[in-house]
Amino acid sequence: MYVPYHFIGLDVHKRTVAFSEMRGDGKPIDSGTFSTRRTAVEAWARARTQPWIGAMEATLFTGHLYDVLTPFAVEIQVGHPARIKAISAAKHKND
Repeated sequence: MYVPYHFIGLDVHKRTVAFSEMRGDGKPIDSGTFSTRRTAVEAWARARTQPWIGAMEATLFTGHLYDVLTPFAVEIQVGHPARIKAISAAKHKND
């Protein structure tokens, strides 16, 4: 099944954001970091080549990032940190 969206996970910090982008079938596309300055966030968002859905943890700095990225994304999900930690702890890593 073809999914036309890319999925992007965002790890938000005070001065930087780490991201990982993958296709709907799970194939990694891109990863890296960018600054939380508005101009850098907008430049990063404009560089996305496919419509995308983002997810990030709710932190002190998430609100600013959410507001800047919303016009560029199909959808952005923000999760409670404790729930995300519980979900990732339940996953069995095999690497």
